[in-house]
This record gives sequence, structure tokens and C-alpha cells, in this order.
Amino acid sequence: MVNLHTEEINPIKSILVCDDIEDMVFLIKTALESEGYAVETANCGNLALAKIQTKQPDLLITNLMMPDMNGYELISHVREDLKLNHLPILVVSAAKEQSPNYQDIAGFIGKPFQIDELIEKVNSILE
Repeated sequence: MVNLHTEEINPIKSILVCDDIEDMVFLIKTALESEGYAVETANCGNLALAKIQTKQPDLLITNLMMPDMNGYELISHVREDLKLNHLPILVVSAAKEQSPNYQDIAGFIGKPFQIDELIEKVNSILE
């Protein structure tokens, strides 16, 4: 007998990746899709915020250093919105240390990073 409600029991987790470096977005998107995640992308904080407000992902992965709205501002906007303030955020950045203002992020990975490290961190956040 086939279970037609498998998706309801074990839904595919959605992730939004925000980075202004196209190659980095492609690398992260490809790695996470190969693990079975549904991945959306944004190349700036403004676009990421618009996508989050339209359809909230299960996880936001963002860079900190971006033009226009940077990752710090994006995180601040997400945390100020009562409908979004529980959204897990994983920062992936070349910044040497995370800001103490963002202790409520789910994790921090420094660039450069190993794909296995990223996948392990994402899996642990979304368990």
C-alpha cells in the first residue's frame, strides 16, 4: 500500500540562501539540494526579506557583508518582525567574528568552509 501522505509526515524543508557572490550561492544551493532540501536564493538582503515575507523558509542562510541591505540589517529586520522572529538563521561569512548582537542566531560558519561542515550544521538546525 502506498502512503500518499508521506509529504505531510516528512515535509521537505525549505532554505533561503542570501549572498551577493553568485558562485557561493550556487555552491550552497547545489550542496543542500543534493541533501534533499528545497532551496531558494537571493543576491541581496532586500530580496531575501521580500521572499521571507512572501513564503517563510525553515532556515535562512545569509552572508553578513553585502551591498545595499547587509546581513546584519537583514537579521535585524527578521528579528523585529513578530511573525519571523523565531526563524533560524545560519550566518556564513568571511567576517572573523560574529557580532554579539546576534547571539540568537542558530549558528555561524566562517568562509572558507567545508561542504560537510555546512551540511552537518544545517541538518542539526533543522532536526
